[in-house]
Amino acid sequence: MFYSEQKKQITTYNRRTFFLFLLKLSLFSAVGWRMYNIQILDSSKYKTLSKKNQIDLEIIFPLRGKIFDRNNILIAENEKVYDVYLIPENTKSINNTLNSLSKFIDIDFAKRRKIIELTSKVKKFEKIKIFENISWSILEKIETNKYNLEGIFIAEDHLRVYPYKEVFSHLLGYISKPNQTELSLPFISKMPDLDIGKEGLEKSFNPLLVGKAGQREIEVNSKGRIIREISKVDSIQGGELSLSVDLRIQEYAINLLKSYRAGSINVINIKNGEILCMASTPTYDANKIIKKPNKEYWESILSNSLSPLTNRSLQGLYSPGSTFKMIVAIAALKYGVINSNSTHSCSGKIEFGDRLYHCWKTNGHGKMDVTDAIKQSCDVFFYETSKKIGIDKIAKVAQDFGLGQIFDISMPNQKKGIIPSKKWKKTTLGESWYAGETLISGIGQGFVLTSPFQLAVMTSIIASNGKMIEPTIVKRKNVNFKTNTKYSKEIKIIKKAMFKVVNENKGTAFKSRLEDVKFAGKTGTSQVRSISLKERESDEFRKKEQEWKNRDHALFVGYIPYDDPQYAISVIIEHGGSGASTAAPIAKQVFNYIHKLDL
Repeated sequence: MFYSEQKKQITTYNRRTFFLFLLKLSLFSAVGWRMYNIQILDSSKYKTLSKKNQIDLEIIFPLRGKIFDRNNILIAENEKVYDVYLIPENTKSINNTLNSLSKFIDIDFAKRRKIIELTSKVKKFEKIKIFENISWSILEKIETNKYNLEGIFIAEDHLRVYPYKEVFSHLLGYISKPNQTELSLPFISKMPDLDIGKEGLEKSFNPLLVGKAGQREIEVNSKGRIIREISKVDSIQGGELSLSVDLRIQEYAINLLKSYRAGSINVINIKNGEILCMASTPTYDANKIIKKPNKEYWESILSNSLSPLTNRSLQGLYSPGSTFKMIVAIAALKYGVINSNSTHSCSGKIEFGDRLYHCWKTNGHGKMDVTDAIKQSCDVFFYETSKKIGIDKIAKVAQDFGLGQIFDISMPNQKKGIIPSKKWKKTTLGESWYAGETLISGIGQGFVLTSPFQLAVMTSIIASNGKMIEPTIVKRKNVNFKTNTKYSKEIKIIKKAMFKVVNENKGTAFKSRLEDVKFAGKTGTSQVRSISLKERESDEFRKKEQEWKNRDHALFVGYIPYDDPQYAISVIIEHGGSGASTAAPIAKQVFNYIHKLDL
């Protein structure tokens, strides 16, 4: 009986143990299944909820603002382009994908190696841009053969485009990636990969044109893969810019200048200061600078001895030659050195100190008053006049008429030039001023250096009877300029002389007059090298064709119409010879074109 009772107890114990084992087994199975679900089946779900996940902000770049000419013609816009991307994890073999892609787009060995190197440096799920701005035909082929191009996809982008190519290059400049210094600028600090203006108006108006960035709030896991988009704020396109420049006049001027190696034409609306034309050659095509690859084009520009990147209108400095004589005349009249009846006799040269100073006309002009001296551009008259007035008074008047000035026209890298004085020479060169230097300055040579645009402003002030013209490159409404009345009497005499230059026999620009409308002006010929006495007196020297770099610069300034001045012009042709034979005829063509436009 004891044995039976003991057996019964053992059986009960085993039954409880078995049930307890089943209970534990069920519990462990449930826990195991749960862990399997969490770690395997629902891993992506819980990765999303992982504490290692983070919220990132993805910047959405804005479209750059458009630029228009005065007649609302687009001269800088954004064109839709297409780029080719590769996602490594979406292809079984990068080599095979590139082999298939090479049937539609050229992939040389260096390019292939670069792409493969890139794939080894990024995460497998990251996209890599391998080609940009592909042609429409290539785009069609890639899209048609998508099924054979694992990991390849096309994305839309925008490219800055200048429809008129070289016509506005110096005015507009171009865009490119910011450098380290530019990254600290407020308008770009949050968009380090956004192209910004690097030259010209594109640079000056960056804050307006850049626009406002948008953003996408995204959640990414610990490896950087995007899990979901949380919110999105679209970018705002940059503001529009309307220029005062007229495409028709600008294009016409550029085409005229193409007949010469280098030069500049500037046209200003005298009534409101609007710049209608600022043309400089040689020029360049900003589209070729923006479009990659561009190394070959860059090298061709940088190796060009004529410096196509230089905006000669603002950065070119030239001796103004005889166009400066009007300033000397105003100064002499103002300070009572001469009056409208004062005369000097020109025999072709004068002696001063131990040196001879020659007139351009070997045999001289005879007796000259101030209007005739300007009309025929007599050097001797202005040698005598400048000697009496002195360089400091000439410098003061020159500055009052816009020479040696930087203008607030939102164009970077302007050059001030040189309007010399005794103080300037002492401060700059540490030397005293010599009287003979005043004579040379009196005909716009020597130390005197001005930009073509300064000469256009000077002419505008004279044409407007002393109004202090404030030029603008941005379209503006009517504006009232202050008038500097202290030169009123002197300006009337100068304008009369400028009329004679163009419209009277013996005037240096008489051959360039117009029949339909009268204009006034002044020719200039800027000497680029010293001419010896032997050369000057040699008939062979005058007949001999000079090497281009040794020829004089040709200049002309003027305004139209004479009786109610509307437009002022400056023309400079580098090494163009004389102003009368080269620059004046160009001004005539531009004035005639503007007259027929009936602006």
